[in-house]
Amino acid sequence: MINDKCNKCGAELSVDSKFCKDCGTIIRKEIDEQIQKKNILTNPQDEAQNILRTRFAKGEITKKEYKKKKKILQKYP
Repeated sequence: MINDKCNKCGAELSVDSKFCKDCGTIIRKEIDEQIQKKNILTNPQDEAQNILRTRFAKGEITKKEYKKKKKILQKYP
């Protein structure tokens, strides 16, 4: 997941930020590095499970929905 806060000062960042508005840290390079690391995952099953875990951790889906979708993912190796 791409950070939405500056790694140096913790300030909130907009999606298209290239610099931190508070401390001036270059953000674009950090985001590009995170995207490259994320793209290392080549297995779609792993990627789907990571997305599901992230959505649950953020509270975007309920525990019941998480378990149901996890079960569905396990059917398709």
